[in-house]
Amino acid sequence: MNKKTAVFLALAAVLFSLCAGPLAAQKSPKDAFDFPKLNPLKIPPVTQLTLKNGIRLFLIEDHRFPTIDMLGLFFTSSAFEPAVKAGLAGLAGTVLRTGGTQTRSGDQIDRELETMAAAIETGVDGESGSISVSLLKENLDKALPIMADILRRPLFAQEKIDLAKIEARTAISRRNDDVGQIAEREFTKLIYGAQSPYARQSEYATIDAIRRDDIVAFYKEYFHPDNMWLAVWGDFNARQMARKIETVLGDWPAAGRKLPALPAVDYEFKSTVNFIEKSDVNQSNIMVGHIGGLLNGPDYAALSVMNRILSFDRMFKRIRTDEGLAYSVWGYYGAGYKVPGVFSAGAQTKSGSTVKAIGLMLEEMKRMRSEEVGDQELKRAKDQFLNSFVFQFDSRAKIIRRMLIYAYYGYPLDFSEDMIKKIESVTKADILAAAQKYLRPDQVQVLVVGKAADFDKPLSELGPVSVIDIAIPVPAGDKAPEATAETLAKGKETFARAVAAMGDPQKLKAVKSIRSVSDLSQATPMGEMTLAAEIVSVFPDKLHFTLDTPGGKMNMVVNGDKAVIRMPQGTMPLPEAQKKDLRESMGRDIVFMWQNLDQYQVQLLGRKEFAGGEAIELAVSGFGASFHLFLDPGTLLPRGTSFQSVTAEGPAMVEERVSDYRDVDGIQMPFKTEAFANGKKVSGQAVKTVQFNTSVGEDLFKIE
Repeated sequence: MNKKTAVFLALAAVLFSLCAGPLAAQKSPKDAFDFPKLNPLKIPPVTQLTLKNGIRLFLIEDHRFPTIDMLGLFFTSSAFEPAVKAGLAGLAGTVLRTGGTQTRSGDQIDRELETMAAAIETGVDGESGSISVSLLKENLDKALPIMADILRRPLFAQEKIDLAKIEARTAISRRNDDVGQIAEREFTKLIYGAQSPYARQSEYATIDAIRRDDIVAFYKEYFHPDNMWLAVWGDFNARQMARKIETVLGDWPAAGRKLPALPAVDYEFKSTVNFIEKSDVNQSNIMVGHIGGLLNGPDYAALSVMNRILSFDRMFKRIRTDEGLAYSVWGYYGAGYKVPGVFSAGAQTKSGSTVKAIGLMLEEMKRMRSEEVGDQELKRAKDQFLNSFVFQFDSRAKIIRRMLIYAYYGYPLDFSEDMIKKIESVTKADILAAAQKYLRPDQVQVLVVGKAADFDKPLSELGPVSVIDIAIPVPAGDKAPEATAETLAKGKETFARAVAAMGDPQKLKAVKSIRSVSDLSQATPMGEMTLAAEIVSVFPDKLHFTLDTPGGKMNMVVNGDKAVIRMPQGTMPLPEAQKKDLRESMGRDIVFMWQNLDQYQVQLLGRKEFAGGEAIELAVSGFGASFHLFLDPGTLLPRGTSFQSVTAEGPAMVEERVSDYRDVDGIQMPFKTEAFANGKKVSGQAVKTVQFNTSVGEDLFKIE
């Protein structure tokens, strides 16, 4: 009967995952064109000044539209947060805005900004802390004090911290839903190191460890005026704007703190082969590469041109166009402002061409080091770079944002103009020299995410294979005391009495399938939703769940180790976490448990409060499921179960409470279910009909 709760939890997680769109579309390379020489970049006049408290201002007037935009940067990074509290910087950046101020709640700020069609957002990531403001010119005098209030007097309300934590846990629960995101995340760990501040990830435990005091301390350390760069562009007079900003921020006291250095990257070139098993996919995501460089490196211009030739002219053409092996092919010589980026080449290919595709990628990397590129390759790559690069400066907003970033990182403000000149002067010899200096095809790290059984060759032909575990760590939950011969004997004896209370034990052993029709209620952010459902389970490992939604029928199918969800929009594999929950739910079914009791461990723990009354508690484990079963002391009928699970909001102790027993063919079955996660009701079920051993065709559980 616990399948219902698992279905609810899986449904909620799937609906969350369907909101996420594709990362980016694959673009095809263009044929060479004769582009005219680019016009020089026209940088509009920028007023630069520094306030007495250290705020650095960059102002650009643009009178074409009656709008004003601002972007403020603070030198900080998620790299500065303690590893045991990974996620702290992101929470601080979020709640700086949502948590309100000493004079306005976050909700009040929302309402004030809505009335003037303005927006203020804050955040902290691996690069910086930020505040952005967008408003109509006429509302400047109303919005500026709100911005200053947020920066100078944040409240960090606890309820908003709790909400931000829920959002962080939701992101953790969904991080293995997308294969491409898995590949990119784990490849970053290979390059920087899994414990590097540039690669580590927040976990449920690190989010739970963060307290309001931690957030306040992080804010006080990094958000002060002498650590702020502020760009403003739009319809204003620069001199007047400077005065207005000084009025609201000029008396904000400077902290006088010395800014910390970003953690160093200590990379060791080495050859590794790494694998992540995804048995529910029919294509491989491949990434190959090593550490990259810096944007101001002496050879960055040559490397940028080289990268376009390697990725688009060579890898794309050979692997996708000529060989037809890949759905997409890409390459990127990553470079950072202060922290080295990552050089990576990647491909998505059918499982049966995995090793061959990797071999072709390595061959093209070696060819780039062994011979000069062709004249047309060079011309096409430089044209592509330059004619896309200029679009980063086709508006005053983009120009001042870029200049702000250059100033933030200590780069010269004319870095872009200088880069264009360097790209234009790159030669074939420069590219060969850069490839020989920086490309290490014999010392690359290889990562494959896919189904090993379908590969054309074993990955071990490339070298020793390291298998990466991407399971999301979850709290262990209530741990049962160590079992003894006495508690085990009493546990099975008590469970047998509970089965007898449900009906003839031989009838329960004869049940092979259960079909139920119900009304399911599910808690959602918009309120409770009630939908008609049918659940068919066939022991030991088949489940078919049909739900009538406003958008059409939705079906979840589990058949052994495979599971899919079918919707009017199409069919997709059920995420691993939800598949695991559904499989474990079958192991919690009382009927199935009785039929396979010799493969379960059941121990009697005694009496415990459950669902508002005293209950007999049994600790049960078997068939991959561990849970606590609670029995009514008077009738011995099951009152419900509790178990550790993962909801869309993160780990939760789930209680499933059952009641309203009715006779179905001589067996007592509960017709009402309520499920609670961490004490909060998340779902319910009102059963209409239950049938045993109905005719069930194999097509119902077919998974293509």
